[in-house]
Amino acid sequence: MGRGVRAEGPSNVLEVLQSKIDGHGTLTVSFETTHAPRYIRIREELRRRVLDGTYRPGQRIPSEPRLAQEFGVSRGTVERAIRGLVEEGVLVREQGRGTFVAYPALESTSFRLSTFAEEARRQGWIPSTRLIRAHVIPAPEDVARTLHLPPGTDLIEIVRLHCANREPVVYELRQLAYTLCPKLLEEDLEHSSVHELLLYKYHIPLVRARFTVRAITLSGEPAALLEVPDGSPGFAVERVTYRTGNKPAVRMYQLWRGDRFHFTAEVMALGAMSSEAGHPPHAESRGGGGL
Repeated sequence: MGRGVRAEGPSNVLEVLQSKIDGHGTLTVSFETTHAPRYIRIREELRRRVLDGTYRPGQRIPSEPRLAQEFGVSRGTVERAIRGLVEEGVLVREQGRGTFVAYPALESTSFRLSTFAEEARRQGWIPSTRLIRAHVIPAPEDVARTLHLPPGTDLIEIVRLHCANREPVVYELRQLAYTLCPKLLEEDLEHSSVHELLLYKYHIPLVRARFTVRAITLSGEPAALLEVPDGSPGFAVERVTYRTGNKPAVRMYQLWRGDRFHFTAEVMALGAMSSEAGHPPHAESRGGGGL
């Protein structure tokens, strides 16, 4: 039984598909009319299936041999079509597992003193946080140096996992001197913003932050909690928040999934900013960094 299907796409790749199911339940698709090479038509058909939800984000698409059989072409033609979508970021190949529909990249958030929940909601995601552990540890030398503390000082360490639409996306480690806020560990750290607790409940004046971002590979506990294989790409975002008097107060170290986020920077040219209010030109950076 045949039926005509018109594929959506640019005018030069519009085609009429003739589909039929044989006696063995196999769907065969043949191209009756076209003005483009077969691999382009297959590429646009696969793109259409992603756009209309036939193939959903994170779903594995049919194998190349199966698609080759469906479209009545060689495996090499299908591979070329898929390769084009992989290069565009529509599909993702995973060694030994297959080809999957890529998740849409979460728009980078601004480097400002806001919460993860605020940034997630701003982008239309439903945020949630899971507390992994919260305890007191002796300050390691590198952290003590960052926070201007003697090594071995009692340090509050909070490890949390941030999720967007229930998907784990950010592993977070937060550290501060125990004496700065001794009652912090008594709070509901799974459902509260640590930043807002310090700022509004305990009246600690957190006035500015310094961010450092670098590309890394995820492994160990962070990779396991983020549900990605060891060696997966990610971003490490270290933020040190300062009190008045230029005193470092809180160190936060976040690991972001590289397949779900990207970072951009916007820099204003010198002299491009208006000085009507008496403010000098400045640079503005954009990237991930919720609190």
